[in-house]
Formats: sequence, C-alpha cells, structure tokens
Amino acid sequence: MSSRAEALAQLRDFIPRVPRYAKTRNYVRPGYEEVSRLSRWIRYRVISEEECVQSVLDSHPAEAAEKFLQELLWRVYWKGWLELRPSVWDSYRKDLISLSSTHKDSDSYQHAINGDTQLSFFNEWVSELVTTGYMHNHTRMWFSSVWIFTLNLPWQLGARFMYHHLLDGDPASNTLSWRWVAGLHTPGKIYVARPDNIATYSDARWTPKPAELRVDPAPPRPETLLPLVELPPLSSETPPEASLIILHDDDLSADLSGEFAGRGAHYCVFAPSLVESSRQKIALMSELRGDTAQRVRGPLVSSAEEVSVLARKVGCDRAHTMMPRVGFERDSVTRLSSELRASRIPVVYHRRAWDERLMPHARSGFFKFWERIKSSL
Repeated sequence: MSSRAEALAQLRDFIPRVPRYAKTRNYVRPGYEEVSRLSRWIRYRVISEEECVQSVLDSHPAEAAEKFLQELLWRVYWKGWLELRPSVWDSYRKDLISLSSTHKDSDSYQHAINGDTQLSFFNEWVSELVTTGYMHNHTRMWFSSVWIFTLNLPWQLGARFMYHHLLDGDPASNTLSWRWVAGLHTPGKIYVARPDNIATYSDARWTPKPAELRVDPAPPRPETLLPLVELPPLSSETPPEASLIILHDDDLSADLSGEFAGRGAHYCVFAPSLVESSRQKIALMSELRGDTAQRVRGPLVSSAEEVSVLARKVGCDRAHTMMPRVGFERDSVTRLSSELRASRIPVVYHRRAWDERLMPHARSGFFKFWERIKSSL
C-alpha cells in the first residue's frame, strides 16, 4: 500500500546517490536508478520539499547536492509562478474546452493518444505512460516537443493527456513545463527534441531518423500575460486547541507542519472525486488518502455535509486547512469552503512558512528564483 512510510523509505534509499545525480540524471535507463522517483510523494506532499531538502543537507554539503536541490526547487518555482499568475491556468482550462471539441475526432490526435503513430519511439513513450503512470523527466521533454512540433498538436491537449496518466501529475509543473517546451514560458526559446540527443541519453534504445523529427520550428508569437498578483492573503488566526483541520490532496502531511503540529486537533481528509485522472491515479490517491486518514485518526469526507456533521460532533464552529495551490485542488476545496460557509462553518486558510518564504520569489526565470532563495535553504 502506498504510504508516507514508503515515501520516507524511498527518500532514505536515494540519499546516498545524490552526489552522482548531476552526471547521470538525464539518462533514461531501465529501472531509473539515476533519478529519485520521489515525485509521486512530493506532488501530494506525502513528504514535503522541505523534508527532502533537509534530509539531503543532513548527509551532503550543498555544493555536492546542488543539482538535486535545484530539481526539488523547480516544483516550488512552478507552483509559485502559477500562484502569481492564476490567469495562465484559467486560460489553459478555457482553451481546452474549444480544443477538445475540434480535435477529439481528428486522426492525428487519436493516433497520438493511442500510441499508434508512425514514430515507434513515441508509441513506446505513450505505452509506458499509460501502463505505469510514470515517465522520466527527459522523456517528458522529448514527448512534449514531438507532440507540439512534429505531430503538430496543441500543447494544451498534450498537457491534459499527460496529467491524466501521470501519478505525479501536478497542475503547475505539468502545465508550465509544456508551456516551456512550446516556447511560451521564456519568449523566443523553445525546446526541440533532436535525434542525437534522444539516442545519446537513451543509450541508443531509441534512434529516431533525422527525417522523423522536426528540428527547426519557429518560436510562437509572444503572448501578453496579465500583471502578477500577490499570494492570496490568509488569516493570521492561530488554530486553537481541539480545532478541526481538513487535509486535502495538495498537502497530505500538513498535520506535521509547524502550522498545525502539536495541537490537539481533530482531523479529516477531504476525498472528492478525482477529475482528469486515470484508474491508476485514482487507486494511488485512494491509498494515500486512506494512509493519511489512518495516521491522523480521522475520517475521509467528500462533502460539506460530512464536514458539518463532524464539526458539530467535535464542537468546532470553524475549520482550518492549508490553502491549495492554483489547480484542480483549489477548485474543489473552494467549492467545499463555499458550501461550508452556507452552513455557517467558515474555513480558515493557512500557508506553510516554507511556501510563504519561497513562492513570492518566482517572478521570472528559475535561476533568478534559485539565486534569491538558495541561501535560505
């Protein structure tokens, strides 16, 4: 069963391999020993980025671990970047509505999602993604580039397809990585999958012919983004003893954070139906939610009515939760909050000190973000 204990064991197992990560991380080899594969746990904060950073720095000097630390912080960067630009998420969701109707029956789209193209290597990537729910980060870059520039399909549909199947599918990391490949994140800079790069980093497992890939696409027309917003302001209220805490999929270890830890709280785990998720992802989330509920000794709840009943039972007139990041979880928790407000149970939102400290710096490119925050790690 997938659990926090399993996540911590996997983290401990990878720590000795951190110093060689920088040299080997781009190789896509069976077994994926070169990478940590911690992403499915970090995505749902079964373990947090902060825990991972601390574990690494407890065992290695920062210089020896820098590349791995940067990869951990990319997730924080993506989340912060989207948090400051929520209109990008809104535009993506809006685009999907029109693109889905125009492409759902097209042969090129159907061949792509079914792994039935003329590109055998691409078909293998589709098969692995659908079968295992995992894809090496370098393969994700190749896949996205081929989808956009060779198959000439909208990046939004590719992002949705990948999110649907990835067990570590994250609205910010997934959506913004696709935008980066497409040349929208850094204007004028696109990522192009090249035959020699694929052959080199797959140890010649895949050897695309030059004619099979488009390697000279023009960058897209620059887009105009709305001005940055600030992080949503939160209440400064400290949860009282015996408060009701709602955990959700964006932070399944929030009870262990400094904001809630040590309080005599009553917990519940919000478990709404999952959107845009494969059966594998639904099964994983069922296990992770169940493990969390068992650990905090609280029930799984899926509706405002269930939370209201629990609140009355434990004598709480409000609930506390971590603010979900921009994406599907925020949408579902916002709906829950609205329904609870109608039942006169306000929801008080909190944010980890880690996020409060780091995410506001995600205002431009990653390496500017890194330079601003690395000394605080």
